Amino acid sequence: VPHTQTGRVNEFFAPYRAKRNVRNAKMVAAVNGLMAKYGVTLDFEKDVLPLSNAAKGGSVTERHLSRALSEKLLARYPEGAALVRFLEEDMGFAISAKVRGYLMDETNPFRMYDLLGFIKSDVIGKFYIPATDECPDVRDVLALSEEVGAISAYAYLGDVGESVTGDKKAQKFEDDYLDDVIACVKSCGIRAVTYMPTRNTPEQLERLRRLCGENGLFQVSGEDINSPRQSFVIKAMETPLFSNLIDATWKLIEHETKGTPCC
Repeated sequence: VPHTQTGRVNEFFAPYRAKRNVRNAKMVAAVNGLMAKYGVTLDFEKDVLPLSNAAKGGSVTERHLSRALSEKLLARYPEGAALVRFLEEDMGFAISAKVRGYLMDETNPFRMYDLLGFIKSDVIGKFYIPATDECPDVRDVLALSEEVGAISAYAYLGDVGESVTGDKKAQKFEDDYLDDVIACVKSCGIRAVTYMPTRNTPEQLERLRRLCGENGLFQVSGEDINSPRQSFVIKAMETPLFSNLIDATWKLIEHETKGTPCC
């Protein structure tokens, strides 16, 4: 989004953020329905909102809810053995040996994030409410994108085996019908595809990159950082195969600051 147009974009999404917070509040109620009997409760206004940039117009997501719950659980069960026993015996969750080791270590500086990742991966299904009226029609979003000179992009997920970030369970997404997805992306007028070299396998990326090339879609690095255990240095980007993503990043920066077309 060109920097001169962020106000218009925020204006468009403001009512959708409000609708999202209605759902967020319902999920907090669901968390309390699940956890209150164990002495753990959340308050949306006091516990969740301060963890976000909602006061500056930012979105509140289930990750903020997960962090608030993580902090409450660590306060309620500060001892590693008690926390793991609660999750496994009282709640009935299966915890991998790696995550159990993280949670048992009370000196672990990333313990809150490790618990947040477990909640996001395994616990969230107990309180998650699917989005409905907070999702604008893609045609309206694309019309806005063209109005403000933004670059619309489809975020490729790809089927997940073992999660790189530790907060995603093994799950199938769009690989079984990716050809149709990319064809739909192109027909809708979406201009780019974002993907994550550290999330996906070489085979997944080879297929996706081929489809992007065949359909004339701009390719963008979509890496995100969800835990301090992830490095800000993406080693995968050092391979010449992804040099196009580095070039694309500079083009995006120029587009945002100067409005220069890049795709």
